[in-house]
Amino acid sequence: MSELPGGTLTVLHTDIENSTSLARYLREQYPAVLDTHRTLLRAAFTAYEGWEVDTQGDSFFVVFPRATQAVAAAVQSQRALATASWPQGGAVRVRIGIHTGEPIRTTEGYTGLDVIRGARIKEAGHGGQVLLSASTTAIVQDALLDELGLRDLGEHRLKSLPRPERIFQLLIPGLPADFPPLQTLDSRTGLRLGSEGERVLTTVLITDIAGATERLVALGDRHWREILIQHRVLVRRELANYGGHEVETTGDGFFATFDTPASAVRCACAIREALKELGIEVRIGVHTGEVEHEEESLIGITVHIGFRVANLAGAGEVLVSSTVRELMAGSGITFTDRGTHILKGIPGEWRLFTPDIPTARAPTP
Repeated sequence: MSELPGGTLTVLHTDIENSTSLARYLREQYPAVLDTHRTLLRAAFTAYEGWEVDTQGDSFFVVFPRATQAVAAAVQSQRALATASWPQGGAVRVRIGIHTGEPIRTTEGYTGLDVIRGARIKEAGHGGQVLLSASTTAIVQDALLDELGLRDLGEHRLKSLPRPERIFQLLIPGLPADFPPLQTLDSRTGLRLGSEGERVLTTVLITDIAGATERLVALGDRHWREILIQHRVLVRRELANYGGHEVETTGDGFFATFDTPASAVRCACAIREALKELGIEVRIGVHTGEVEHEEESLIGITVHIGFRVANLAGAGEVLVSSTVRELMAGSGITFTDRGTHILKGIPGEWRLFTPDIPTARAPTP
């Protein structure tokens, strides 16, 4: 490794979003998909004089002599991945983090805060997203070609780093530019909580497969397990499309949060339609209210109401509370009144509604 360069370098980190779920979904096809991903990325790194320092599983750690070369390699990588031919439902989405500094060269590669900083920036992103540190941005912002752009995402606290980092997103023409909020210490489970115990307003979405036990008995353990894996891939795809934040997955259900009720309702309808591809019907409940962060989960009556609403939904039905309907006035979405109901353990009567959106699929990035 003595030939590796020293001094000021730009580090680039990558990995595949939801690689474990993708591997389970693709099964025997995954090794070939992983090889294609590696071939495309290595071609981009080589084209711009990148030094491959480490490769583990679905990730790369590469250094470049110049920041502009790292950015160009990231652009080529994302464009190549976006136009590659992937198996049905098995598109590879890679997140990339880039930082410029002075990593410490060792006998086996590099170490130090600058290496960690690049990795943490990558971990804050989403598949298809390229994130840059402030130091990299300062170098490349006046040298961007091909109508590339930058979006200031603000300062964020990153795990193990001593101070907040200002992060910028690289905008690549022809590729998706809108992603969910960054996954940082400032967005605990997707919510911007100032500290543990603070209550914030959010929209919760709960899903559950209707007739899951009967389907398990009819299909058998192995076939049903394969269906569940595909189900998770599809649900997570729609959560990403609509800016949802996965809080918990238990068995055949999802618990997610959204910044706005409109995004949650549109996502719920998109999930319902997507799962029809698998012959699955889901029950989905949506409610808006205050929640509280506790350790790695969310608590509060809002969460319980969301689960109760989902339990009352029929197979293939999306049910929302009157709170959601009222907050969506003027959104262009109409609702059908499903009457008043008693929610187990919740005081009073609750009027529930179904959104009149027969199909609400967002284009897959």
